[in-house]
Amino acid sequence: MSQAIEAAAAIPEMTAGKRIPLPTGKREPLKVSVYERMAKAGAELVPIFPYDDAGAMVPCGALMYGEPGKDHGHFFHANSVSEVTVIFGANDAMLQTGQIMALQKFHGVNSFLRDQENPEAFVLVTVTQLQSEEAGQKEAMVAKCQSCKKEMLRHEYDAGPEGAPDFDPTRFGKADDVYRQFSTMVGSHEFAAIRNSAAGRTCRNCGHVNTEFPADPWGWGRVVEQTRVANAAYHALHKTAQEEG
Repeated sequence: MSQAIEAAAAIPEMTAGKRIPLPTGKREPLKVSVYERMAKAGAELVPIFPYDDAGAMVPCGALMYGEPGKDHGHFFHANSVSEVTVIFGANDAMLQTGQIMALQKFHGVNSFLRDQENPEAFVLVTVTQLQSEEAGQKEAMVAKCQSCKKEMLRHEYDAGPEGAPDFDPTRFGKADDVYRQFSTMVGSHEFAAIRNSAAGRTCRNCGHVNTEFPADPWGWGRVVEQTRVANAAYHALHKTAQEEG
């Protein structure tokens, strides 16, 4: 009995360094329905919470569905930080409802629908990454040739979040932005523009001219522009208030 008591008394000392620290107040606890959030979302891979600074866990939602003539295309994504995917609902897809996957640092991305033209086919997922607190967080978007299957384009970009030593507030927006652009969103938008240029479509390995990447279903450019305009509107209101006040 005395040994059991001594062992129990030692537990706090043994686990003190493993306890989850108390909230700092830096990020207000929030909750949201992923279904409601994605019903109103303007793009795929959009953060569902407003926190994306260093050390933050960033769940991003994607809601893809089929319709006649629809095509999401295919690309590859590389990320220096880990990603975990949770499937919150799927039908006629290569992913199963309730499935959880730890993604490899380099992985393929498409709609994961068995038939992209089937209106009843859909998948709703979250992809969560933990933002680095150290320098060196990077991402890359990769395209492979539709003919020879070799890599023909790699768009790599720095993705250091706010609070990281290498964060650059002007990389994806303006230094005075109140609502930051999400690096994955801007990097993906840049990738699509490069991929659909004459040079980006032409394979440097075999010379094949690839078809354009269907960027519209992903909506990256739309959210990038909406974020830019929302920041401009915020500053316009404050400027007017100062002039009128």
